[in-house]
Amino acid sequence: MKIICVLVSCFALATAQYEDAGDFEIDYFQAFEMGMSQAISYWNGLIKESMLNDDMTAFNSSIIGMLAMVEPHICPAQQTGKCKPDENWMLGCNCRNGFKRLGECRAKPCQLFTHFKNKGAEGLAKFVKAESYTERYSVVFEYFANPISRALCECPGLLDASINCVTNYDGQLFTLLGGDRTGFDHVVKNFNWRSLKTIFKSYMDVGCAQKDGKDCITELAKMYSIAGTFLDNTFSSRDTCLSMIRFEDEFVTYLQTVASFDMTTESISSIANRFIDAYLEMQQEAICEPSCAGEVADAFYSCCAKDAFEAMASKPVAKAYGKLWASIWPLIAENSERKRPNFSEAFKKYTAFLDLNSFCGARTDVYKVRNDRCDALEA
Repeated sequence: MKIICVLVSCFALATAQYEDAGDFEIDYFQAFEMGMSQAISYWNGLIKESMLNDDMTAFNSSIIGMLAMVEPHICPAQQTGKCKPDENWMLGCNCRNGFKRLGECRAKPCQLFTHFKNKGAEGLAKFVKAESYTERYSVVFEYFANPISRALCECPGLLDASINCVTNYDGQLFTLLGGDRTGFDHVVKNFNWRSLKTIFKSYMDVGCAQKDGKDCITELAKMYSIAGTFLDNTFSSRDTCLSMIRFEDEFVTYLQTVASFDMTTESISSIANRFIDAYLEMQQEAICEPSCAGEVADAFYSCCAKDAFEAMASKPVAKAYGKLWASIWPLIAENSERKRPNFSEAFKKYTAFLDLNSFCGARTDVYKVRNDRCDALEA
């Protein structure tokens, strides 16, 4: 559902112009479907024109050439001996040596690269040919997201080694491309990498686990893929529990709220609070409505999902998000002296939502029952 809200937020901003154009009724679901179709058409066109060959059976010559150039740097023929800067101009010796220190896991980047090289075109072709959003989500997780997640679970040191490649970059790309690395160095120096690692490692602790006899990487993929089911049912006019038609009024209110944002007269903090209030109102109907709560929970709320929600709402992760935002704001603000927006109230509301039993309250006990079952399995 979080992914859906990102999509509808973009759609709401795009449709704001139509609401100002005159007094006529907007079919929000139809307009949403058209907007999503245009976005998919854009990405499909980009994939076909820029990445795949004519019959979509392999990468095109440009991508093949790029992969051939990159491969020796990710899959070096010789891992032993002192790193030579001229032979490692792309990633640099700090990066290479960092991965070498991972022992058996030093080969994991090459394994991932080989997977994408051999299977990437097939995955992209399936995405282009997909006839439903459910299928598109399945392709993204099967070919791209899940392999990366499994690599991180098998070799947790990859995260630190990858960050090291950025923070201690000593390759020659900037020199060879004639670029100025001042901006890059400024971002690297001021970005809060420690907080980023705290967030990622908290999610990895959940995603790499087995809960209730199930693999959490697979279960969490299902949790996020429910967005595809909601989109397919909504756009097919199926008024089911797993459809936004069921909470149309709240959906429209959410869209209208986002479309009403005025950056010239309203503070970013105020916008964030109005956004989260409308979002939570919609979620109340989406996941708490008594007659559908059971079916919705069956579709996404596993023990893995419960632990993921608890990790996102935990104090260390909440604190890390705050510090991360504090480091990002000066990097993206047009005026570095401008006061950083305070999202603490909105974030507090969002983390409260992540306790679904408390969020739904007396409307349903579905999430309490599932929480108790998961806790009993851990006892």
